[in-house]
Amino acid sequence: MTKTATSDNPYHYNGSNSGRLFFGRQDIFTWILEQTGDELAADQLLILQGPAKIGKTAVLKQIEFGALHPPFVGIYLNLDQIALDSLSALYWEIANAGLTALSRQNIELDTLNHTDFIADPAKAIQQQFLLPTQKLLQEKRPFAQSQPRRLLFLFDNTELLLEQIRAGVLPTNTLATLHTDLTNETTARTLFAIADEPNGRAADLPESLIYHLPPLDEDETVALVRQPVPFTLVQDVAQYIYHVTAGYPHKTHQLCHALYEHQQQYNLSQITVADVAAVHKFTTKNGDSPLPTYDLQGSNAVKQAFRLTHEWEFKRNRSFYLLLAAIVLLAVSILLYSSTGDSPVSQQIAGFLGAETATPTAVSPTPEIQNEAAASLSELAATETPLPTETPSPTPTETPTPTPTATPTSTPTATPDRYPDMIVRDQDGMVMMLIPADTFIMGAAENDFISAPDERPRHEVRLSQFYMDKYEVNVEQYAAFLNRLGSYERACEGVDCAWPNELAGYTSYLIRQDLGDGTVQYYPLTGYASYPINHVSWYGAKLYCESVGARLPTEAEWEYAARGTDDRVYPWGNIQPEPGGDLAIFQSESYENLMPVDALPNGASPFGIFGMAGSLWEWTADWYKETWYAESNISNPTGPETGFARVIRGGAWPFNNRADRIRATNRSSLSPDFISSAVGFRCVRNP
Repeated sequence: MTKTATSDNPYHYNGSNSGRLFFGRQDIFTWILEQTGDELAADQLLILQGPAKIGKTAVLKQIEFGALHPPFVGIYLNLDQIALDSLSALYWEIANAGLTALSRQNIELDTLNHTDFIADPAKAIQQQFLLPTQKLLQEKRPFAQSQPRRLLFLFDNTELLLEQIRAGVLPTNTLATLHTDLTNETTARTLFAIADEPNGRAADLPESLIYHLPPLDEDETVALVRQPVPFTLVQDVAQYIYHVTAGYPHKTHQLCHALYEHQQQYNLSQITVADVAAVHKFTTKNGDSPLPTYDLQGSNAVKQAFRLTHEWEFKRNRSFYLLLAAIVLLAVSILLYSSTGDSPVSQQIAGFLGAETATPTAVSPTPEIQNEAAASLSELAATETPLPTETPSPTPTETPTPTPTATPTSTPTATPDRYPDMIVRDQDGMVMMLIPADTFIMGAAENDFISAPDERPRHEVRLSQFYMDKYEVNVEQYAAFLNRLGSYERACEGVDCAWPNELAGYTSYLIRQDLGDGTVQYYPLTGYASYPINHVSWYGAKLYCESVGARLPTEAEWEYAARGTDDRVYPWGNIQPEPGGDLAIFQSESYENLMPVDALPNGASPFGIFGMAGSLWEWTADWYKETWYAESNISNPTGPETGFARVIRGGAWPFNNRADRIRATNRSSLSPDFISSAVGFRCVRNP
């Protein structure tokens, strides 16, 4: 059974671990922290080992996007996508991956010199990347954090590096040398993910500390299965899926993807054990990644699945002939009851065919209800239902003549021709500005030498009208949201919504107070109610917008609202701003330079939107992909279907956000669970 992945499928699988769903694995994170303590020697390699598709990449990606932050900044390298024919090429790729990772932390280094890496790669990576990074991490460590952040190099598909070593392309001590060069005189660490080898040759690794990654346990698998779906999937069914897949994440994704398509196809309100067994059987039969079988002499649930599956197969084959009869009866029903459309016969037939009717209980393909529908059809076929030729034709005098007053076109439309230019949102008092429908050119020009490759190619985008918050959401508004929600901890799709002052330190103006009776209250620090909320995750921003009847803007909506249709560089025009000026807050040495959300009106966009350059980076709805502009559609684009990081726009206050980073076309990205003093958000809504 070949399934076509859709953007709506929460188990979307694109041939590699998409990272959209991640459960468990907390033990591996604890192990890494234990093995990288300051008091431990750094001479041993850390190895993450396990069979193919056990979730090694997912673990590394979680670390890259903040699972161990602090204390680590993860630098991910997929050895399947870089040249492994020389150490100079490898070290060059490592340094460039490090620059990308540091940019997510608002840390930028000088441009690398490729020639030096060819001449002496070990010396080049030390002098151009490792030592400057160590100095910056030491100087810019977060408030109240006693130790600076450290680098953690994450090597995926390390077995490919071993193959090059065994083939004599690289020296035999490459792995140990690589580890030494990256950790020498720095506080960096390395982690190598290696797939199990059938012949056990991974045993020829240098002295290492190895963590063997096991399958997910039952609780983790049940969470992976049940959390993303909107329909009912009971505990017993999720446990059965665990037994079928043995806790392998890849196999669980595949089966759940097929189950979701099955549920959508038949509009099921509940998935049963029989559905799981049927989909599993059908998938295996067609050779589409066969899943392991499970002992049918096991639990009663599995025995029930085996019985119901065979019943389902029998009824499915027999239903073909009943379907033909249903089509004929449906035609009869339309002829006989077209004036009302609500006859019992048409209701039963429509229910059997899965059509949408006014009676939702008639739509379900579960074996039990299919049996009832088939029985109803059999009874209908056995009755003396008159054929169309036997039905008396209505005479012209019996046909009511429609009157002119019944013509729908005479009813005036209730849709306004013009929406207000400005509205005030009832839920939080936010002013929203109308952004009219139009077409604009998105991205930077080819001759814009300060633009990045991900800002190109320029392309035409057509957007429908929408409303956007005039200001970034402020501390007072977000505090009120948390008071309604009750907590910030794991309260936004299992992720912290935001961090208050007690956790984030002085760069947060959000105060959490324990009232002593089991409840807490959130409020802004005195004098800072109108400052922009920060230390908020993408999930915390998304849930806030939804709670006030809005949503996060798409990347295209954000850029259009920031620069309009005249191809300007900044929201206010093409004049390059100066730090400390009246256009934007950027390149600041101190967080105290931040201002209220309604400050700096001279820096507003063509549509009167404040703070779209500098101040805080702003979350958008889209997944990030560097080459997305070459693939994006023209009309109301919504970004890639999957990804590891969400797009952020606008630049922010820290010292390394210079004028080039607050241009309206500049793009960056962060893991959606990442929380920073330099990231906030605003909302949009459709008219």
